[in-house]
Amino acid sequence: MARDEALLACRTIPTLRFYRWATPTLSLGYFQPAHDLPLDQVRARGCHIVRRSTGGKAILHEAELTYSLCAPETDALSGGPAAAMTAIHEALGAALARQAGAEVPMRRESMLHSDTQGSAWCFEDSSPLDLTLGTRKLLGSAARRKQGWILFHGSLVLEKPIENPEIASLGFEPDRDALAAALGSALGYDFANDVWSEDELAQAETIAAAKYSCDDFTYRR
Repeated sequence: MARDEALLACRTIPTLRFYRWATPTLSLGYFQPAHDLPLDQVRARGCHIVRRSTGGKAILHEAELTYSLCAPETDALSGGPAAAMTAIHEALGAALARQAGAEVPMRRESMLHSDTQGSAWCFEDSSPLDLTLGTRKLLGSAARRKQGWILFHGSLVLEKPIENPEIASLGFEPDRDALAAALGSALGYDFANDVWSEDELAQAETIAAAKYSCDDFTYRR
């Protein structure tokens, strides 16, 4: 996630990433109080704990796929975070539906079976733009804006957590190229594999030291 922030700091070209986590990690939303979560239990499972730059509620990055999109707020992303998220989720939902052989719509107005009032966990608290599978939340996103650019983080559940069977799961690793192609078509971008610039890597190292390896930042709220 430090590299995602580096993309927002450097603001070079629209960039899409998909990644898994080497170590199970709990990410807190930027504004979320750390005391909302049973952190001792999380640590006992051997999980790392970080605070991401985007909002929303806590996510356990384990059997899931994280995406990030950093791009200027122009064209398809020019209508504000909600409109941009709608475009992103519509594209991802259609691509996932083709791979899953099942509808993956946005929640819209109906509440979900996976919703738990007052929960501090992202996948137990849905919003109208979240993607769903059946009556459960499958993917949620959050955003951060900076100097005309916007960074989106999203999480897609791949396997259902044993401790919470109410959460939906895709059940397989999706075709990332197909997801990228769907997003590119919807947003007007031609995503291609690329390498990190020296400036981006340097920024990421600085951000990682100041935030993602810093308890003062993680537990600031």
